[in-house]
Amino acid sequence: MSPSDDDQLAQTEASERRLAFLRGLADHMVERLADGRMHWDAWLEHAGRHGRLGFTNTLLIPAQRPSATDVRPYDAWQEQQRQVRRGETGIRIMSTSGRPRTVFDIEQTDGETVEKERCSPSEGLRRLSLLAADLGLYLDRGQGWTYLGRPDRRVPIAPELDDTTAATLLAHQLAHAVGAGGSNDTITMDTASCHGVRRVVADSVAYIVLASLGLDASHLSFPPPRRWAGTDVRTDSAGAVRAIGGQITHTSGQLLRRLRNSAETTALSTEPANQQTHRPTAPQAKTAPRAQDDSASLRAALAEAHRFYRRNLPGSWGARYLADRGFSTDVQEQWEIGLSPRSRDALVRHLRELGHLDRTLIEAGLAKQREGGDLSDLFRERVLFPLRELDGAIVGFIGRRPDGAGGPKYLNTPETALFHKSAVLFGLHEGRGRLAGRARPLLVEGPLDAIAVGVAMPDAYVAVATCGTAVTAEQVEAIAVHADLESAGLVIALDGDPAGRAGALRAWKAVRRITGPVEVAVLPQGQDPAEILSQPGQSTVSEALLSAIPLSDLLIDERIQRFGALEFAETRLAAAQAAAALIAGLPPRHIARQVTRVADRTGVEPAEVTALVTAAISPGPSRDVSLPPLASPEQQEPPSRAASRAAAHQRTHRRTA
Repeated sequence: MSPSDDDQLAQTEASERRLAFLRGLADHMVERLADGRMHWDAWLEHAGRHGRLGFTNTLLIPAQRPSATDVRPYDAWQEQQRQVRRGETGIRIMSTSGRPRTVFDIEQTDGETVEKERCSPSEGLRRLSLLAADLGLYLDRGQGWTYLGRPDRRVPIAPELDDTTAATLLAHQLAHAVGAGGSNDTITMDTASCHGVRRVVADSVAYIVLASLGLDASHLSFPPPRRWAGTDVRTDSAGAVRAIGGQITHTSGQLLRRLRNSAETTALSTEPANQQTHRPTAPQAKTAPRAQDDSASLRAALAEAHRFYRRNLPGSWGARYLADRGFSTDVQEQWEIGLSPRSRDALVRHLRELGHLDRTLIEAGLAKQREGGDLSDLFRERVLFPLRELDGAIVGFIGRRPDGAGGPKYLNTPETALFHKSAVLFGLHEGRGRLAGRARPLLVEGPLDAIAVGVAMPDAYVAVATCGTAVTAEQVEAIAVHADLESAGLVIALDGDPAGRAGALRAWKAVRRITGPVEVAVLPQGQDPAEILSQPGQSTVSEALLSAIPLSDLLIDERIQRFGALEFAETRLAAAQAAAALIAGLPPRHIARQVTRVADRTGVEPAEVTALVTAAISPGPSRDVSLPPLASPEQQEPPSRAASRAAAHQRTHRRTA
């Protein structure tokens, strides 16, 4: 083995040791939380400082530097005009992809002062009230008029309560509103009716939100985790703490992001009323002034379009189509499916009446401009599925045409400032609560597939659908925000035909670095999950999903099968070499198992396969693994002889390296 091979292996082993240490340290801290050696409110203090980095890192940071208050990477401190002092030891955390990352606390830096946000209780309550309104909640503090909206959207808080108490109660209800389930407490808003884990989650989120605003949260108290995580040796109390902690940091992160966005867009409320209600014609839109915050305008138009589409679905052909596919009215409501009418400009006219500018409709991907300059709806006569950001905000739609109609079967919102199809997954926001539990993420092709799996197997899987793209690293990162990919891993459902296998190969590039189990469920050819699950024989797809195999097994076996029956030693070695190139891209802990599999499949000695993998990971400078150019027919040698000669070259190279 060459010195460069030794260096590469040493670096890999060192990286694995660092990861193993961090995982062990995090597990130890979870155990301390679960058994009461670390108090819950002590963890919350750290979560209020570092919650944006995820639950695991709220444990890793204080374990290494208990006094840390504001940690950032080296270059992030430079952007703040601060410099990490020479000789300071970095704090190791884990990225969402499971890789070690180094950060430094502000105490380890020198430079410009970093201003910390601090609100008065009245200002904090005002900001939380604005956020409640953005979420469609009505804050009732005895204003003197009757509320006629949905009862579950009313948040009554007694007017005699001081601002700190009112802000605490409101933050508690906001935690319910954006958390798993999305339902508030009872109409009386008596938080005493909120018990157990539900109370712990909502109060913990409120603690973090209040602390982030600079408000006092010390009046909140929490039962020890053993009361709600369990003490029976048969229960996984540490797992419960990890799941609840992840849910808390995720929900509080959503609220804090929305608070920041709300603060940035407050200036929009000062826009003149006549400008807000003006109904521009198409020619006027060309000179209409751009809003101070394009993002807020786009979001508002998309949200109103979604409400418009939803009103059109009941009683339509779309509702009947969905019912025929096995999706009840309740399911249609749960997933907030809509319908675009056949009319050329029904949505455009509706949004103009509400004061939205034509420019906004185009930039939101809701309308397109015709040759005459007027606008027409982008989606016409389609069943529409909303596409959401991580926080639930609508950023686009995917529309399904009627069977037999013209045009593409599925039509996406075009790329906009808000919607990037390589980063969005249908169903991820809706399934975020179950992902925080024990359900595994399952990648499917379309929105109907995602809904079908959610109806048939809600406890086992959270199905998410790509928007007509191959799986991307951005989508994997989005899943990792909600799911612990290290333990849950990822399952990909694909058709068993060649196109499905080709899709698996494309997905491999994005998912191969996931440290947890990445598996594939091969479905019967020619049918998608929605078609199969809507039929009486749905056990076929259920069995396929529950009998998933490692994706690496499928791809490596397919690579070996290209070499036929492996009748000759040279073809067996060539097949092993081809498989080794794939194994080299696996996380280190999966390599040993695949080496054994390839040795069994090809008949090549495990030591030889190991050497091939090592060569693929760290090729020497003289190693040339490219295919030779085709010779003329009279010069061309049999493939078996060429493989034998290449294998002999590799063996000689390893002996002399």
